[in-house]
Amino acid sequence: MFIAIQHEITDPEQFWQKASGALTHPPSGMRVHSTMLSQHEGLCQCMWEAESIDSVREFLEPELGDSSVNTYYQIDPDLAIGY
Repeated sequence: MFIAIQHEITDPEQFWQKASGALTHPPSGMRVHSTMLSQHEGLCQCMWEAESIDSVREFLEPELGDSSVNTYYQIDPDLAIGY
């Protein structure tokens, strides 16, 4: 399944330091497809592929939880454009 995450970044320096480590070594069966950053560094959206939203949340929250507010949602492949 594909999972999108919106990160409302509260501490940009800490977020990118932690994200650069977490994104480069995901667990087996989990893959980040894209990371899109707003011009003002306060908002980032990522697209992951994994077995469940919970698996991505359990992986990312310990790394990013205190530097951003994260919203997770499953992508509907029948309604997605450009997927």
